[in-house]
Amino acid sequence: MEKKTPLVLKEKDPPSSNPLCNIQLAQKWPTLSPFELAYTELEQDEMFSYLAPQKIPECINGALSFGKLAATSYQYDGNLGYWMDRVIHTGVRVSFLRRQKDHDGWVRAQYRTKPAVIEIYRASLEQLETFFKQEGFTVKEEDLIALHLFHEWFHHLESTRLGRTDGRLPRVVKKKWGPIEIRERLTRLREIAAHAFTQEVMRLSWYPLWLDHLLLYTDKGWSKEQIRDHFQQVSRRCEEWQPSSTTQSDSTE
Repeated sequence: MEKKTPLVLKEKDPPSSNPLCNIQLAQKWPTLSPFELAYTELEQDEMFSYLAPQKIPECINGALSFGKLAATSYQYDGNLGYWMDRVIHTGVRVSFLRRQKDHDGWVRAQYRTKPAVIEIYRASLEQLETFFKQEGFTVKEEDLIALHLFHEWFHHLESTRLGRTDGRLPRVVKKKWGPIEIRERLTRLREIAAHAFTQEVMRLSWYPLWLDHLLLYTDKGWSKEQIRDHFQQVSRRCEEWQPSSTTQSDSTE
């Protein structure tokens, strides 16, 4: 059973703390566009092999747009207390759990529907804090919590107000017998939209999934050159659907 721990924020961040929206990691690390990052997410969907290639741009752009549109009424200004109160008043509880790293990566946070609860893992907050310190940034603890909070809150809004992202976009035909079709949703589209929502609400210059990639590969011991090479491979896979896009994956030291 997960051990729940109370949230204890530091009384005051150091004067040199950087708001997350002001941090320019792209000056130090290889990058990918939101579309390319979203593609890596969609590739992980168990129904991806059934998706017609020509439908990929519609699905990705639709999910990105839906997340951005959902964020138009919200703007995070660094006041976590206000947003905690607002989130709770939408009918969801927020818990902080102590859990170690999973064998296959990090579970940063999750949303459970019954009862409605957002669970944020302290190990993820600590990993993020360590990463930013290594890059020379002291990030406000409240911003790291907000990064998790808004992503999972989007899923709550999907369940209660917005409707699910994957229900608004094309489904794939898994099986077909004559005129009878079995269609399935691409559930990873929900994650794509949640990242877009979080980026807009927090006014980040980077798509949050990019940070997950950097943390994953640095945790595996990859060098910046290895990450750059991998990102360039992703960019090449996306060229078919974004022929006019310009990749930034080689714009680092």
